[in-house]
Amino acid sequence: MVRHSTNERTRFPQQSLNCHHQKLKHAWRGQNPPMAEFAGRTDFWNIGYPFAGILVYLIAPIAIAAIAYAIRRRWKLWHTAQAPVDLGSTSDRWKSFLSLLAGGLLAHRKFVRKRDVYPGVMHFAIFWGFSILLIATTLSALEFNAEKYLNWILPTAHIRVPLGFIWDVFGGGLASLGLFMALWRRYIIKPGRLNTALDDGIVLSFLFAILVTGFLVEGLRIGATELNPTSAYFNEPIAIWSPIGWVVAQILLQIGFSTSMLETSHATGWWLHAGIFLAAIIYSAIHFDRLTHILVSPMNWYYRNLGPRGALKPMGDFQQLETFGAKDIPDLAWTQLLSFDACTNCGRCQDACPAWASGKPLSPRALIQGMRGYMEERSPVLLGTPSGEVPPPPSQSMVHDAIGDDVLWSCLTCAACLDACPVEINQIDPIIDMRRFLTLEESNVPETAQSALQSIEQRGHPWRGTTLTRTTWMEGLNIPTIAEKPETEILFWVGCSGALVERGLDTTRSMASVLKKAGIDFAVLGDEESCTGDPARRLGNEYLFQTQAEANIKTFNQYDVKKIITTCPHCFNTIKNEYPQLGGNYEVIHYTSFVGKLLKDGKLKPTEAGIGKIGTVTYHDSCYLGRHNGEFDAPREIISAIPGLNFVEMDLSRERSFCCGAGGGRMWMEEEGQRVNQMRTDQFLETSADTLAVSCPFCIQMFDEGISTQHQNKEKRAVDLINILDKATD
Repeated sequence: MVRHSTNERTRFPQQSLNCHHQKLKHAWRGQNPPMAEFAGRTDFWNIGYPFAGILVYLIAPIAIAAIAYAIRRRWKLWHTAQAPVDLGSTSDRWKSFLSLLAGGLLAHRKFVRKRDVYPGVMHFAIFWGFSILLIATTLSALEFNAEKYLNWILPTAHIRVPLGFIWDVFGGGLASLGLFMALWRRYIIKPGRLNTALDDGIVLSFLFAILVTGFLVEGLRIGATELNPTSAYFNEPIAIWSPIGWVVAQILLQIGFSTSMLETSHATGWWLHAGIFLAAIIYSAIHFDRLTHILVSPMNWYYRNLGPRGALKPMGDFQQLETFGAKDIPDLAWTQLLSFDACTNCGRCQDACPAWASGKPLSPRALIQGMRGYMEERSPVLLGTPSGEVPPPPSQSMVHDAIGDDVLWSCLTCAACLDACPVEINQIDPIIDMRRFLTLEESNVPETAQSALQSIEQRGHPWRGTTLTRTTWMEGLNIPTIAEKPETEILFWVGCSGALVERGLDTTRSMASVLKKAGIDFAVLGDEESCTGDPARRLGNEYLFQTQAEANIKTFNQYDVKKIITTCPHCFNTIKNEYPQLGGNYEVIHYTSFVGKLLKDGKLKPTEAGIGKIGTVTYHDSCYLGRHNGEFDAPREIISAIPGLNFVEMDLSRERSFCCGAGGGRMWMEEEGQRVNQMRTDQFLETSADTLAVSCPFCIQMFDEGISTQHQNKEKRAVDLINILDKATD
């Protein structure tokens, strides 16, 4: 990436292109005319142009060809995956892509995050530093070789001296800063999330070599021309506009480099610089290494799933499936394989993962890298298998060997990894795909989770052993069922936890009470309500999920349901985002949004007198309400609307909220080692808050257990937000 800042052509603007070519011919014949006779910049004056310069024109096509070959081969490998992919609207995809390109690539919005500033700044500096240098090199070549065609765009087609300063300082300076930050971080600081491999060192070495040789060549050029009184290009004021190159030139002159030494070293350095650049490209193409993410990551942005984050990838028609779930690479979607290659191995997902933080074997980074490694291991077989034929079985399986069962069952599906990933990799979908294989093909499910699945199949809910019924909470409240009042405007979906778990009854009663106080016309399904299928789907039993969903959709349609209110974020997410995959389209609202509007409209008027001994309040963002569905403000607006509440934020809140530990079916699995709910409880106890407000029945259960386990006094409690509001509006 050689960049030259000399404004030589400005000094000889009238020389014709024909004259220029004639002088170049002299050089070809071994005659070395004075530099003053060359029209244009000095980019090629000392490299044997035009004979040797022909090689210059080969560098770009060779590099492009190498990259094209690598992408083409990888594209074929990605498409060995056979699971169907719905790309949706092309216009929507382009809108999303351009938005991500602006915010992600240009602004580095996700790279430069709160508490992750160092690696964000580092990546920003490397990317923009080398991008500026590449642009400078391209413009320099265009100016020299296409001047007559560019005159109409830019008179005399010169790169002005001030731009040389930008190339040098903001290009070279940023690149240098970024590379030294990378070196210091990877080999001195050594944060735990990094997994430094030999390839990392090779890539950094290439980048350092490109940068160092570029500066050296620039310094040699300046020393031989702009700082050389005998040169036709002598111009000290211009030289200073390339400060880094100027410093290098001064050092070389001070240690005694003669003009001939400068020119000889320049020619050697120029070709060395070009050779290193080409070698880096070819190496990356062969190994498909870290540098290739520059191309693959934007591709992953374009091909990412545009549907709701909370909706799992559908499995398809069971009648037409030959295998259930993902046992091998062909069972996945090709966009998933692409995402494995987009991974930069940065470890942001690992840092955000509550399973990893609690000592579980799941690292989202290691999972994706493991999938990538397995894909590469299988690539010779997959690429060599004729289309339509089943590839031979692997020596090691994807499930069990490449990715352990305990890794797959550790996932909470909390989406912290998705939110942290700067290149939009979805780690959850392949985990669920492999869980589907374990559940449906091998019946390999943790015992307690299997018990919950059997309970859903037999009783319509996961709470085996409960003595409550779907209508227990309604006793004495005069709540109509939709069968009794089919013309009702709103269906209040109670959910399994809201009806069948003792701790959830108060929340359900408070919700009904608040709706009545606001004058809302609503009804419930009562005994006709059955599990949404959320636990079954997250535990990999897609068949049971579809059975439950289709039954509920049939019930909704029977009563012509249009609008549904839920207290459970899991039910909310499933009905809102996943039922449409099966034809069930309804307006689904979580109570925090619905009640928030009631407060704004003045239909609810809370007072300070009713809140009791709540004290200072903090709020826990449920994963399935927050990260999965983007609702962070509504709960806080409810808190702010209740007089007398003193609110404080937890350290990890909103998008960075730490999971309670119940998601992904983990509510029905035994947990070994450090418990996620206890870790989150500790984060609550570290605040000055007396009350932890939540808006999820799963979270309530997890925090009740966490607080009691920590042997805290009774002043510390977890309460559903709707309970607080109900008391405040009495």
